[in-house]
Amino acid sequence: MNLAIIYELRANDVKEEDIELIMNRVKNRLSEENIDKELVKLGYPKIFTVDYDDYDNYNYADDSYSPSSKGSFDED
Repeated sequence: MNLAIIYELRANDVKEEDIELIMNRVKNRLSEENIDKELVKLGYPKIFTVDYDDYDNYNYADDSYSPSSKGSFDED
């Protein structure tokens, strides 16, 4: 078993019995994508992969960063 994957699952509050189930289901096809598919099937959010299509719906106008928020560098 990949201990780093198990650590990430535990850190994201996935139940131990679900971790065991997921690892058994993906043991012959272990990949981040397959683990995330199993997480979603069990009602958890994805942990390892990003769905870039979701970013199409992101409202960048609400972002609090603006160029004027950069500090000024005064050279004396």
